[in-house]
Amino acid sequence: MIALVLASVLAQECAAPNPVAGSLQVAWISPVRGRASARKPLQVVRVGDLRAWVIDHEADQTRTLQALGKVKERPGWRARRRYKITLFDVNPGDLCRALDDVPVGTEVAGVAACDGARTVRGESECGWTEDRVTGERGFDTYRVSWRDASVRGFCVFPLERFLEEASAP
Repeated sequence: MIALVLASVLAQECAAPNPVAGSLQVAWISPVRGRASARKPLQVVRVGDLRAWVIDHEADQTRTLQALGKVKERPGWRARRRYKITLFDVNPGDLCRALDDVPVGTEVAGVAACDGARTVRGESECGWTEDRVTGERGFDTYRVSWRDASVRGFCVFPLERFLEEASAP
């Protein structure tokens, strides 16, 4: 009962998150030298959402990183670094959303809530990024452990290549 009340409060303050299908492809975007840690979950976004956004906005690397909340409006050196994108096919049961005011484990729109107290760069306490240029809601974010994400394999390549292929006709 308390979980339902808290979930309804969250829905009023943060707006309802989008539901998740049975299996989905997610992307982890990080600097080329960035490494996954067994202790720290990966922050991922849905590949379909990312690809659609890139096409709609004809986005380059800097603009994409701003929408992901990874660099500021004036990006500086962070946006000039080389980034990679790692794609995973995951089971939604392995994902969680960082939601501050929802008890850990409570299911919200098909995904369990996880501790939102330790947000990742660019991630809001409502389970999405904030676009650093517009200040609006960016991408829904999820957390997943490397061990769970990599069970079905993964693919890594330069972010610039992903952006080029997403923008190609």
